[in-house]
Amino acid sequence: MQFSIEMSVRGEAAEPASVAAIAQEVERAGFAQLGFTDHPAPSKKWLDGGGHPTFDPFGALCFVAAVTSRIKLMTYLAVLPYRNPLLLAKSVATVDRLSGGRFILVAGTGYLRSEFAALGRPFEARNDLFEEAIDVVRHVYTTQEYACSGSDFRALGVVNDPLPVQLPHPPIWIGGSSRAARRRVARYGAGWAPLRTDEGFARVVRTARLSTTQDIAAAVADLRELVQEAGRDPREVSVQLDGFGVVGDPPGRARERAEELAAAGVTHVVVRPPHGPTSMVLEEVRRFGSEVIDKVG
Repeated sequence: MQFSIEMSVRGEAAEPASVAAIAQEVERAGFAQLGFTDHPAPSKKWLDGGGHPTFDPFGALCFVAAVTSRIKLMTYLAVLPYRNPLLLAKSVATVDRLSGGRFILVAGTGYLRSEFAALGRPFEARNDLFEEAIDVVRHVYTTQEYACSGSDFRALGVVNDPLPVQLPHPPIWIGGSSRAARRRVARYGAGWAPLRTDEGFARVVRTARLSTTQDIAAAVADLRELVQEAGRDPREVSVQLDGFGVVGDPPGRARERAEELAAAGVTHVVVRPPHGPTSMVLEEVRRFGSEVIDKVG
């Protein structure tokens, strides 16, 4: 079992010194991956209803790349339909190159209708736009003159230089709890990143319910079958589950949950730092490293 952390940018945690200090402590504590979420134009209604402020994930990851050396850096997750696929490919290559090959593209289709509208992107076409973007990222780095046509763009003889370190492209992990997401993983994904949800929250984020350990184990078993049917080795596909908890949760319970999920086939779990002064966050990250990661990982 490995641990990932979704960075907070609330209050003091958004200051450059705090971002650097927390990222360095997260690396020292033994976390495998660090990520920033993607909400470029959230509504005030969403923020007031439990949403959260964000950085641009690609810019934030470049900053973190400069102050760390080992930890993997992930978009958690990037909403691919928000961006022109070639702009996305440039951001992916930039983070991977400047981090020395530590980038993972964790990608999703998105669920906030108001954010699609604010960005001028068609919400109902989000699945088609997602597939367009994935196709570009998978192939644009493999040729010196890339050509393709999408729903609202046409590229003729495009050059993407400098290239990412990881070729033919950085690893792609697919977000979403549905079987459609698992089918995408089976075709081209290096990982699956579902969200642990009850029925109510699953409706809000427009995904399938995935609430119990039994649900998770059954979904992982289904994923393995799909990957094998696609002619690939299921052991090479990671499973990262969100909804694990907060860094400051009781260590004993955190260890128990991690062991339970590992038995269900989960390889990574996402935790979040507590909100508060940077000194408190650093202390909780250190404690999680020594009392959970060192003993479970």
